[in-house]
Amino acid sequence: MKLLELKEVSKSFGKNRVLEDVNISIEEGDILGIIGRSGSGKTTLLNLIAGFLEPSAGEAVHFFKAVGGPENLYKNLHKIKDRIGYAPQHNSFYPKLTVEENLLHFGQLYGLSRETITNNIKGLLEATGLLEHRNKLAEYLSGGMQKRLDIACSLIHKPKILVLDEPTADLDPMLQKDIMNFLGQVNQQGVTVVIASHHLLLLERTCNKIAIVHNGRVHSHGHMEDIRKPYLKDNFTICLSPGENKERLISILKEMQVGRIIDRGHHIIVQPANITKTITGLLNIIQDENLSMHDLDIRRPSLDEIFETITLREK
Repeated sequence: MKLLELKEVSKSFGKNRVLEDVNISIEEGDILGIIGRSGSGKTTLLNLIAGFLEPSAGEAVHFFKAVGGPENLYKNLHKIKDRIGYAPQHNSFYPKLTVEENLLHFGQLYGLSRETITNNIKGLLEATGLLEHRNKLAEYLSGGMQKRLDIACSLIHKPKILVLDEPTADLDPMLQKDIMNFLGQVNQQGVTVVIASHHLLLLERTCNKIAIVHNGRVHSHGHMEDIRKPYLKDNFTICLSPGENKERLISILKEMQVGRIIDRGHHIIVQPANITKTITGLLNIIQDENLSMHDLDIRRPSLDEIFETITLREK
């Protein structure tokens, strides 16, 4: 079931057009990952999805039938504020309050009854692993636990959609993975999740849908396999061991005019116009010149590679 939709949405601040002609739909059960370079417009897109900003053109629509949907999201935010949770990039909790006091405060902001808040706090403390820290001041929590508290505060009212801006920022790799696993668990409990992040590998592993924002436009939006399809036919990777002839291989590829060559240290990603012709010609030259390589991998391109291709192509 569709929950939110942006139709031909553009957003300007004064004369600065930040987003243009954006079309995105969010369905119940989605984990949507939004990626883009700094300044690409992804945080503005998050704020439009959360209903905090009004489109300059186009329409953002919610489909919560219990409160009158489908109707304009921004103009009817007062009706659906309890259906959307938002966790900004920087912590929104109060460091001088305990974990439980923070959750109580945010529950009161949403107008929940004391009984409802108490019940919701109990469930969130257990789900987030914060139960043993309930009486600890938030400022004394570890970075990972502070992020869990921030997310818990945005879940206190049991929203249908949770929107997060860079939830893994400033965390070490293990904590990043921990937070993304936790968001996966939140999703399994029936919450649709929207995440903006620079950590593409984590999004690729966690999200069922991706939106790629570049220069104020959404260039790709949909299931990961659908986003990959245009790039499947023209991508292979040469894997090298230390000391192998990378410079000569790159020189050969350039002489063959193969298209794009991406040097990633011990990996060379090649995106030729004709993959069969390129590989055949390359292997013949390698054999003739007695060159070596560890492996040649014809595989699905990663989200990181697709993103790099789009952003370099559309500079």
